[in-house]
Amino acid sequence: MIDAHVHVVCRDEIRFPLGPTGAGSDWWRTTGDADSLLTELDGSGVDHAVVVQAIGAYGYDCACAATTVTDADGRFSFVGAVDMDGADPAAALVDLAASTPLVGVRAFGVGASGTAWLEDGRGDELWETAGDLATVVVPTIFTDRLPYLRGLVERHPHVTVALDHCAFPDMAPEERGNDLLALAELPALHLKVTSHNLDGPADPAAFVEPLAGAFGADRLMWGSDHPQHQTLTYPQMVALAQRACRNLAPADQDAFLDATSRRLWFPGGER
Repeated sequence: MIDAHVHVVCRDEIRFPLGPTGAGSDWWRTTGDADSLLTELDGSGVDHAVVVQAIGAYGYDCACAATTVTDADGRFSFVGAVDMDGADPAAALVDLAASTPLVGVRAFGVGASGTAWLEDGRGDELWETAGDLATVVVPTIFTDRLPYLRGLVERHPHVTVALDHCAFPDMAPEERGNDLLALAELPALHLKVTSHNLDGPADPAAFVEPLAGAFGADRLMWGSDHPQHQTLTYPQMVALAQRACRNLAPADQDAFLDATSRRLWFPGGER
């Protein structure tokens, strides 16, 4: 198994000063260091994980996450982030790629960040630069922004996209995923299905199966959102992911739990 979405915090606050932004929970105050993460992975049979920049803890200073990945000797992969409200997000991406083991870049558009970049050309510049760098773009947006995301993906079909948390669609069956399912015709678009999507009273398989039917399981990947997601323990999140894909064919279960992430985040890695 590969976990496509985890966060870390570094306890050396002199070297890695915190910069809380108010996004998400304050998990980083008490947990989430690299040693604890490795213990959780080993205890649950998860081989690798993708360390995603913890914007709530560090904003756009990616030093902690990048150093954690570098020090882990291949166990982790790194998705950084650039400030889409900064002076030049595309130039920031070039600098980040030159100085870290970057495989993906998060374009954050929830909370105070806003999503004007989806429409005003900054998104196009980021997508084009990501394509030049062979970097996956990881937009973090809500479902009402999906029509604008469609435009970016259509204009830059060569750029691989992994949509964070499936854009937080409603879990209610009568509302679930209609706008999201309409994007299945865009082959560059992949979905990161996380504990946020699966943790609730409904059968998690009822969330995954329509997505697998529309997108194909080879464009779906599981991520725990550990330790940002706090209502379940890590072993419970792993069990939830396994339950969510239990009705898929064995090859599709493998894609959801391992192979899609291995292709996107660990290219060239051994199985």
